[in-house]
Amino acid sequence: MRPNILWIYLEDQDPRYGCYGEQLVETPNIDALADEGVVFERASSPAPVCSPSRSAVITGSYAIRLGTHVQRSSRFPGEEIYLPEGHKTVPEVFRGAGYFTFNNGKDDINFAYNRSDLYSVGNDTREPDGKVNGGVSLQQGSGDWCDCPPDKPFFAQIQTNGGKDGYNAQQVREKLKSLGVENPKLVSPDDVTVKPQYPDTKGMRDMEADQLSTMLVTDVLVGQMVERLKADGHWGNTIIFIISDHGALFPRAKQMCYEEGLHVPLIVAAPEMPELQKLITPGARRKLPVATLDIGGTAMELAGIDIPDEMDTQNLFVGPQREYVYSARDRCEWAVDRTRSVMGARFHYIKNFMVDRPLAQHNFRDFWPSVQEIRQMCERGELTPAQAYPYGPRPAEELYDLKEDPNELTNLADDPNHKKTLVNMRYLMQTWIDEVDDKAQYPESKVALAVTKKQFGKFCTDPLFDDV
Repeated sequence: MRPNILWIYLEDQDPRYGCYGEQLVETPNIDALADEGVVFERASSPAPVCSPSRSAVITGSYAIRLGTHVQRSSRFPGEEIYLPEGHKTVPEVFRGAGYFTFNNGKDDINFAYNRSDLYSVGNDTREPDGKVNGGVSLQQGSGDWCDCPPDKPFFAQIQTNGGKDGYNAQQVREKLKSLGVENPKLVSPDDVTVKPQYPDTKGMRDMEADQLSTMLVTDVLVGQMVERLKADGHWGNTIIFIISDHGALFPRAKQMCYEEGLHVPLIVAAPEMPELQKLITPGARRKLPVATLDIGGTAMELAGIDIPDEMDTQNLFVGPQREYVYSARDRCEWAVDRTRSVMGARFHYIKNFMVDRPLAQHNFRDFWPSVQEIRQMCERGELTPAQAYPYGPRPAEELYDLKEDPNELTNLADDPNHKKTLVNMRYLMQTWIDEVDDKAQYPESKVALAVTKKQFGKFCTDPLFDDV
């Protein structure tokens, strides 16, 4: 029988497990799975925020190509976004090839679809408020590989909260106890190192510690899934992907096109499958940049399915590999922006299209005391230039040397010593934008903006909403 495919999808989590070198948390289950497969050390998300990233991965195509780039769009009647005629999603391709498909957890994708076209089960679920969203974007799915007929392989997605379990230490502790972990030892704020792009405050230390502690929750959940796969007889016939939708919740990470917003875990394993382990070599590590956009194409070809010509996704193990990876950030709810990113082996280029507003526009994080404290420190002149950068004017271009400056503190765009690199990456960026016909260059519909303004009211102060 063809191999099963399992995507273990984590939310809001950067790659800081033991197998990635983290010393403050123990993640034996994830580390054991990493030993069974390949660890991608520099995997990047196609977007630094949930729904555009998920939309790209599930369609196998850049969100800005298909118009699915605006965070939480296509959610209500009248603002639907439709995929091009004939463009199937990854689960539809698997289903058409005879696979049993399900997604246990959130869909969170920015286009209109009939869930029963994508998934074999779990299509009668409802959104958290109890209302069915008319097929536009059903938020929660269900299903299990135990529902799969014995004569079919399965394509499964199982969603976990990942970094969203870590808003505070008590939440992490309670989650671990619910999973059967008694007296869990969480990461102490005293032991963490705050990245230099942030001030070393109690709030940032707490945030770092809590985010690291969520790795413990993720590890327990992965361990439970592995045990179930073994108990149900699927261990030797299931290719497992561990992936996050984007980086952690830190102020310059989630929703931002910096390395820490795009850098995610990616582990692919084919335990006890010698015919595939020639490609997915146990214990191997990939150090060059890769795109998580490519997990769809990889899964399809490992299952013997051809990648549709209209998709951007490709195989991580076979064929030409990407020299550069591309990402995009656009409007996130009421925060209007357009940023593009291209990352190579050493340099990272960022193009800011909206330089009339700061990087750190008002967003969901501004309700957090730790972020409010940072803003107040900025107003008092207590931040370093790198720490204060998000709150002032920003340049049209940014260029960072990730080898010498992994935290992206020094913008080299105006450095004459790096002009050749800048010009080359600027060209690559424009070529990509032209090739995909970047849909963010066209105005959003008035209906979509009106829906956002109705949802978020007083926060919609951007001029884009003035005549809505």
